[in-house]
Amino acid sequence: MTTTADPAELLDPWGAAATAGSACQLLERAADSEAVAWQFVVTTLERWGCRALAPRVLPAVAELVANAFAHGLSSAGTTAYPHPVVLHLLRSGSDVVAAVFDPAESLPRPSGAMGLRRVEMVADTWGWTVPGPEGKAVWAAFSGERRGSAEPALATLEPLLVLIEVFTGSAVPRLVLADPSWGVDGPPEQVPAGG
Repeated sequence: MTTTADPAELLDPWGAAATAGSACQLLERAADSEAVAWQFVVTTLERWGCRALAPRVLPAVAELVANAFAHGLSSAGTTAYPHPVVLHLLRSGSDVVAAVFDPAESLPRPSGAMGLRRVEMVADTWGWTVPGPEGKAVWAAFSGERRGSAEPALATLEPLLVLIEVFTGSAVPRLVLADPSWGVDGPPEQVPAGG
C-alpha cells in the first residue's frame, strides 16, 4: 500500500477531511492533552451527529492519549515527525474509530493494565498497529448501531490503514486485534492491509 497523503494536511482538524468522516488533532503537551482531546472528541462527534457515542469514546480516548504520553514518548523523542502524539477520529455511518499515534515501538500490554481493560469494556473492538519506523497507533472501534457488534466497527478500520502508513512509515500496515482471552504473551491476530 502506498499513499501520497500529506501528514500536514491530515493534521488540520477541521479541513475538508473532517466533514468526510475523518478528523485529526495534534497533541503536543501532556499537561493539556486530556482537555484538548476531550474537546476535540465532543466537537467532532457533535458535528458528525454521533454524540450518543461520547460516553464510550471519551473514556477510551482519555486512556489511549494518557498511555501515548506516559509510554509512547518515554522510549522515543518528543520531536519525532510528524507528531509526538496524534489523535485521529474516523467515521463511517454511525460507526467511529479513534486512533492515537505515537512515535514509539513499544506495544500495549492488555492484561497488565487496568486502563486498557477500561478501553476493552467500552469499545466494540480495539487493538494496535504493528510498529513502523516512525511509531504505532493504538485504536478503538465503536459501533453506533448495535453495541457489542464488532463487525460494523471493523469496516470503519479500512481508512485507518492509510493513516497508519502516513504516521508510522509502515509500507505494509498491519492491525493487531486485542483479544481479552489471551495474556501478555498470547498470540495476537494480525489483519493485513486491505482486509
